[in-house]
Amino acid sequence: MEVCKLESCKAEASLVALTDAAFDKDEGVRQQIAQSLYELGCHNTEQVLSCCFDFLVKHSQLVQGHRTAILQCMERIVRDNIGTIGQPLAKKVINLASEEMIKSNEAALVWKEAASNLLVALGSRFTDEILEDILQKLQPGILPQFFVVQTLANLSVANVQGIVPYLSTTLQTMLPMLTLIKQDNMRWVFTSALGLFSKSILEYLETADKNALKPALTKEAFAPEIYAAYKILFGTWLRNKDAKLRTAIVVALGYMVHLLPADHMEEELPRFITGILSLYKKRCEPFYVSQCLRNILATALEATSHVPESQMDNLLPQLHHQACGPVDLRDELSGKNHQEVLRCFTILSHVSIDGMIKFLLQKLGSNNEKVRLGTLTVLNHVVGSGFKALESKKALIVSGMKQSLQDTDNKVKKLTAQVISTMGEQGYLQLEGGAILVDFLVQQCALTPEENPSHLQVQDPDEVRDEDLRELCEGIMSFLVTLDKMEDVLWPFLLEFVTPIHHTNALALVCRCLEQVGSRKRRQSLQHVLLDYNERLGLPKPHTLLSRLLAVSAMPYLGQGRGQAALMLLQVLSPNIHPDLVKLWDEELPQLLQFLTENKEATLPQKLWEDKLFYFLSRTLETITDEKWTWLLSEEMTRHIHSYHSFPKEKAFLYKCVGIVLGQTNNKDIINNELQEMLLSVQHNEALEREGLATGIGFCAMTHLDDTLAKLDDFVKMDIVKKTASFFNILKEKLDGDMERVKSTLILCYGYVALYAPEGLILQRIELHILDHIISLSNTKVLGIKVETKDLMIKLTLIKAVTLIAKAVYANKGKHLFKFNRREEVLSYMQDLIAGEAKAHLKTRVRQSAINACMHLIKLEPRLNEIESSDLIRTCLEAVFSFAPLDSERRKDNRKLKEREVLHTETIAALHELLKEFLSQNLTSDGLEFLFKHVQDWLTSTKDHERERAVEAMLALLGFYRERFKMGNAGTFHNLGSLVGRMVPRCADPVLAIRYMAMDSLYNVLYIQVRYEGCVMNQTDNLVEHLRSIKEQLQNPDSHILFQICYDIAKVISTKLPRGQLYPLLFALFEGLSDYHATCASATSVVMNTLVRKQGDALQEHIPEILGHLQSRMQAITLEQVRFSVIHFISILTSQCLPGVLSYLLFRPLPYDKYTSAVWQSLARDVKLATTTMDYLLGKISDYLSHEDRKEAMAKKAPTTGTSETVAVIYALNAMISNPESVEAVVNLYPKLFGTLLLYLSFIASEKVSEIQGKGASKRKKLSLQLQNAAPNVNIWDSSLETLKLMLTRGKTEEVANFMEDEGGWDLMKNMEDHQRGVALLAKATSEHAALYLVDTIHFLAPILHNMHEHQRVTVAAFFSELLRSPVVQELKVTETLVGSLLRSLDDVSPTVHWLSIRGLGNVAVGAPQKIPRYAERLLAAMVGGMDEKTELNDLIVLEAMAGLSKVLTQLDEANVRPILATIIGAVQPFFENENEKLRAAAFTVFGNLARFSDGNSEPVLLEHIHSSLVSLLLHLNDHSPEVTRSCKAVLQLLGPHLCSDNIGAIFQSELLELANVRYWEFIGELTKLIVSDFPDRISLYLNHSMSFFKSMLPEIRGNAVVLAGFLLQNLPKEYMEASADENVCVAIIMMLHDVSPCVRTKAAKVLGLYRGF
Repeated sequence: MEVCKLESCKAEASLVALTDAAFDKDEGVRQQIAQSLYELGCHNTEQVLSCCFDFLVKHSQLVQGHRTAILQCMERIVRDNIGTIGQPLAKKVINLASEEMIKSNEAALVWKEAASNLLVALGSRFTDEILEDILQKLQPGILPQFFVVQTLANLSVANVQGIVPYLSTTLQTMLPMLTLIKQDNMRWVFTSALGLFSKSILEYLETADKNALKPALTKEAFAPEIYAAYKILFGTWLRNKDAKLRTAIVVALGYMVHLLPADHMEEELPRFITGILSLYKKRCEPFYVSQCLRNILATALEATSHVPESQMDNLLPQLHHQACGPVDLRDELSGKNHQEVLRCFTILSHVSIDGMIKFLLQKLGSNNEKVRLGTLTVLNHVVGSGFKALESKKALIVSGMKQSLQDTDNKVKKLTAQVISTMGEQGYLQLEGGAILVDFLVQQCALTPEENPSHLQVQDPDEVRDEDLRELCEGIMSFLVTLDKMEDVLWPFLLEFVTPIHHTNALALVCRCLEQVGSRKRRQSLQHVLLDYNERLGLPKPHTLLSRLLAVSAMPYLGQGRGQAALMLLQVLSPNIHPDLVKLWDEELPQLLQFLTENKEATLPQKLWEDKLFYFLSRTLETITDEKWTWLLSEEMTRHIHSYHSFPKEKAFLYKCVGIVLGQTNNKDIINNELQEMLLSVQHNEALEREGLATGIGFCAMTHLDDTLAKLDDFVKMDIVKKTASFFNILKEKLDGDMERVKSTLILCYGYVALYAPEGLILQRIELHILDHIISLSNTKVLGIKVETKDLMIKLTLIKAVTLIAKAVYANKGKHLFKFNRREEVLSYMQDLIAGEAKAHLKTRVRQSAINACMHLIKLEPRLNEIESSDLIRTCLEAVFSFAPLDSERRKDNRKLKEREVLHTETIAALHELLKEFLSQNLTSDGLEFLFKHVQDWLTSTKDHERERAVEAMLALLGFYRERFKMGNAGTFHNLGSLVGRMVPRCADPVLAIRYMAMDSLYNVLYIQVRYEGCVMNQTDNLVEHLRSIKEQLQNPDSHILFQICYDIAKVISTKLPRGQLYPLLFALFEGLSDYHATCASATSVVMNTLVRKQGDALQEHIPEILGHLQSRMQAITLEQVRFSVIHFISILTSQCLPGVLSYLLFRPLPYDKYTSAVWQSLARDVKLATTTMDYLLGKISDYLSHEDRKEAMAKKAPTTGTSETVAVIYALNAMISNPESVEAVVNLYPKLFGTLLLYLSFIASEKVSEIQGKGASKRKKLSLQLQNAAPNVNIWDSSLETLKLMLTRGKTEEVANFMEDEGGWDLMKNMEDHQRGVALLAKATSEHAALYLVDTIHFLAPILHNMHEHQRVTVAAFFSELLRSPVVQELKVTETLVGSLLRSLDDVSPTVHWLSIRGLGNVAVGAPQKIPRYAERLLAAMVGGMDEKTELNDLIVLEAMAGLSKVLTQLDEANVRPILATIIGAVQPFFENENEKLRAAAFTVFGNLARFSDGNSEPVLLEHIHSSLVSLLLHLNDHSPEVTRSCKAVLQLLGPHLCSDNIGAIFQSELLELANVRYWEFIGELTKLIVSDFPDRISLYLNHSMSFFKSMLPEIRGNAVVLAGFLLQNLPKEYMEASADENVCVAIIMMLHDVSPCVRTKAAKVLGLYRGF
């Protein structure tokens, strides 16, 4: 595209204005001006540069910052558009920049640097011109200025090919100057220049090499000068103490060393290396020293110099010291220095590998941690390089690494492990000694992580924890095992780490590594995995491997899943364990592994898993027919047991395995020896070990009962068991702990022997051989007398053994022939243990275990008699119900809270199982009654936990009874009434859990009755099922809801209860009236009332007894609410109503007590009486609200209605309406109730405001507020509002109240400021949910608009205004009434009423749009008139008028609007620029709604106004108010189709308009192109309108006006612009660069930077 020049007559002035403003005080404006100049320069490079040049020349006294800004703009333009600059202009700019650069002001560094950068930018093309100018300033013998040298240096790098050919001459000129320089800054710039010259020379030569060209110059061409410069820099200047200069010299020397002449290199290198190394000890950045040293060594290596080898003794210590230094991650240069040092070591490895390895291995033995760490880092780097010369040093390195294996520091261990990893990758570990290095890794994998790491201590970020080291080594081992070269190293060597217990933590990793390697070998050939025990004597034997791997598999997920890994390894090792096992294990082990995959640690059924392992072991032993092999396995397992003292779970499992193995053995000697070894090896204080041992012995007894019992008897006779406590021991209450634990172990062994022994042999041995020993062992002898032990372990094991014996007897097929003579003795002993436990707390399992044992014992024949059963039940109930709940113990013991929760749950469950066992033995209503008598006293306990457990027990029993009983033997359910009567109060218990369980109990009781009536088991009953549906409501603690639930319960009971059961039910309920808990007593009364109402005729014969009982019960009833419920119960029977008490009741103290409220509620039961009473009360309120309207009343005596009486009326209405039976009366009086209460609420809100303001309240009404404030318990607002809510609910319009609650309408009504909004919400809710009553309500409220109280008129106006939004009004044909009322209210003296009236009239368009033409003239006049209002609510009224006008206009056609169209537009347009953003938005919206009238005769008028308003609309598209922005977008979319331009109409419908406020520039740019094209005759109009906004008060609008005007000018056709260019527009845009707002100046600058822009 041809470059377009700025042809506007104002181009020069605009550029001058931009350059003049380039140093604006605002940073954002400066950046935009620079950007605009850059964009202009990209299209008109020479003109812009010329303008900047002329500006600098003409303003020689310009401040430095301004000159700097312009020079920086020029540099940026030149750098990106160098190809479009002509030589004449380039020379002028070069001369200017050169002069600017050498001006004498020493402080203007930024200014001079900008000039220097401009020269460098020009130098990429105009090299000769630049050099000609620069070299003139570089005269021999005269020191040049600082920036002359810096410019030349930067130029050499920027234009390598152009400058390097001249560098030889330049260097010749500069070298003599080096001796003349005394200032450090000049030395620094010369040094930097020499470094950059060397860098550019190297790049020049490298480019030539890459392109395979013969360069015109070679290194030798520059060598003399570079060498001379080197002598000065290195020999003289490097001694300078200035750190900046020294660093620059080191950097420069790093480049210069490559250009030194070869003949001087060899003699200079020793001194050069020594000098650079010495800088490590001086103030010089180590990175640059290391980088320079690396260049020196690389150059020397390239030149095959022998100097580095001779300098190894000097180089290695210095570099090693750097390698040992810490790397600061926050300092980038620190990390780079570390890398440079390692590169130096890489180079030195090519110089002398022997010397380096010897040096590094020697340093590994240092006592300094940092030295060891640095050495390992270097060694890791060198080994990882894979240098061929290292092949001969591998054995030496492996041997040398052994000294690091003994290091105790984790940091050193970490690096050691990394070095071993690298060595493994490079093939070192196959050598002799490699296995030791692998051993080190395994040892680190076996580290035990810290159990409770301290998170509070601030840890060293470089600290290496054991856990970190372990994870690293595990990763290394996992990596090494993937290397083929490591297979023979790891297999079978790693097997040596399987059996040692101290390697348990690493076992999972070791097994996985072995499994991976072994699987690969086994896939090759089965022979490859066979172990040669002759070759490797340290390998564990097959029995040892099986014992170890089987033991750890018991807890498969512990230790990173070592059990799973062990099973996988077993499958690989099967040929080595026994050849016959290969097939079996290939089938069984995958199944076990699959089971583990399907489960997780938290969900694994441990017992089932162990059973699977036992089965696997049994199958293994069955497959191997060699009995000797089995003996050896049992012996190995027994030996193995001693290693597991720290692993009780695995040890317990091993005991069981030994038992299984012994069961497969027939050798009695082996059995005796191994049983003896097992009994002696157990740690008796470990519960898991004792359990495992006992189970193992039980397994052995399955096939060797007599041998096992004999061995146990022998052990019992040993001295340790025969110890007798002395009298003094008993006094001290100290027995030998070890002896007690041994006894408990033996007791447990006898229990498991009984459980697992063969059925045919055990019954005859139970009492004589087993029970005798158990009882004997559980007692202690003192002077030959047996004393019951107090040892907890003995108690628990005794109970466990008794339980096991009972299970064994009950499960035995021959139990019917066996009489358990000592059952009562054992049962009594269990009861004593239960009773002996502390009642208040549950701390041990004695209670739970003993109850469980009793449950198993009572199953045995003969059954207990009634006395024995009662005694046992009472003991167990007291033991379980009385202990404190867990909540009371939380503060005491938080560590074992979870265990305590489990204990509590299991103890209660044990009791339930015991009770169910008793019930199952007598599964009749008598049996249920027997148990219920024991539980019922606990149901009324004052302690929550006791009641809860009692109800829970009854629920369990009822559920059990319902499931199990059969109709054939059931008889009648004669105790139904008493059961129901006892459960009903608990349905309202304060404890939610009790309420739930009581409801479930009723559910079960009633279903039992349904079964008694002859229904089948699973047949459902809808009424009983209803209890399920209301159960969920019990979670709400609100008493009203609970009573409603009880009412529902009573209805179900009254329906399902046989008539003969009502009388006992009521008498049971009477007991509940004095319940300790109020809710329970009240709920009882609710059920009573409902039952009497439903089935009262069944009580005719019992009325005297009922009333007499109630009278006597009244003295015991302490709760007032229950007393009133009883009164209400009596009132139902007597049907009392007393209309004459109204006057008395109204003067009862407020708020009413519960008794009075109950009486008022009783008045609402009869519809006629309720209607009469409510109407009377409403009349009193109406008289009070309107008494000041009756002028004749003012002359007479004051009304008799007192203030307190009016408040009392509200409370009375509240009490009456709160009765659910008041519905019909409320419906009859709904309009009057609603209207009166609404006005009364309005009065309360207005009186509060009046009291605060101290005006407008009559003396009488002020007295009202004083009286209300004097009674702190009386809240007239809350009670009035509650009354209204209740009325809405009773009137079947609770949706109104719900809507108001959800929308916050009630809170709005409370404050007068928001009162109208609350009333409007109420009107909306009423129209939607209470339309049935709306007509009468409107007729009741309409006259209020004419009374003298403003607050009432405001309330009604707000109500009517909102009603007109609803279509329901039109359907009810009350639109005329509402519109007429509001039109008359337009003349109201209250601005608020006026405002609300206009709102309502506008709402007609929403609620009754078809009525708009009928009222069009009056409505439009009202709206237009509202925009001229001058009142205190002016903005609100105008806004409402505009909103209403918009709504009305949508329902009218052109003929209706034509007469007043111009008037409407004239009224709206002045608000386009109003300072109120809401008014602006509303005005634009109204204007947009007029678009629909563009057809017909109104089109010319409207089109003209559209064009006159278009600029305003476009400017406000980017208004700071989002509301105005949205409004303008909507208006443009409406007006677009009427602008007679398809293109403009299309852009107004496009996505670009939606994003106009975000992409404003893009939108205006596209739009102005279309405007210029389609409306050329209106451009002047648009420009003038745009200019008129340059003086707007809003900065956004001024800036937008500049943008619009700028784009209009830019897009003008050339011929049009020349013919009609308006000088004022250009000047005005330029002047906006001086606007007070930075955002306006920024936009002006951006406009001036447009492509044509003027």
